[in-house]
Amino acid sequence: MGEEKSESTVLRLSLKMVELWLSSCRTVFYGHDDSKRLLGQGQVIVALWHCSLIYCLYHFRKHPAAIMVSGSKDGEWVARALRIWGQYPVRGSKLKGGLAAIKKMAKMLGEKRIHAGIVADGSKGPPCIAQIGAVVLARNTGCPIVPVGISARPAYYFNSWDRLMLPMPFSKVAVVYGPPLYVPDKTKGIELEQARILLERELNKASMKANRLCRQ
Repeated sequence: MGEEKSESTVLRLSLKMVELWLSSCRTVFYGHDDSKRLLGQGQVIVALWHCSLIYCLYHFRKHPAAIMVSGSKDGEWVARALRIWGQYPVRGSKLKGGLAAIKKMAKMLGEKRIHAGIVADGSKGPPCIAQIGAVVLARNTGCPIVPVGISARPAYYFNSWDRLMLPMPFSKVAVVYGPPLYVPDKTKGIELEQARILLERELNKASMKANRLCRQ
């Protein structure tokens, strides 16, 4: 018990440091009016690329959501951090428990009236290639997907498969909301694949727009 309490204290202090670090950034927003309205008034599925995970979790930390987190050992720390921020982590990935996680998230959205968050290219990639999870969740719940692109300048990029981005203190961060994407409840087969491709395209468009805003 003592060790767990100590780890929890360290994690809380670390999150406070992250909040102080990222709160120094100057954030600019650009987005689709319908997406902004839905984020404030309805339920949405926020979709993002893994490279923008750090700032995206910080940005939406006050919006309770069911968030898919990798079932790996490293994912446990992310899940604990999300709980401290008042979020609802759901463990699963493409290779381990992904379908069960999507079903659990759909149930939570129906019961708790919260948002959802999914890293569209998953926990292992390949980067910027959308997997099917967000599209299936949208079909099963009727909630729209809001593609979110984030960029920062200057920023540190980790030497990882996704080039995970950490904005530097006092950097400029651009957050771009794409148009909401709806997936009808009878969508399957090739239509489901077309929806996945559309999500991938809109996420890349939002990310490129964020990159341009950061250079202005």
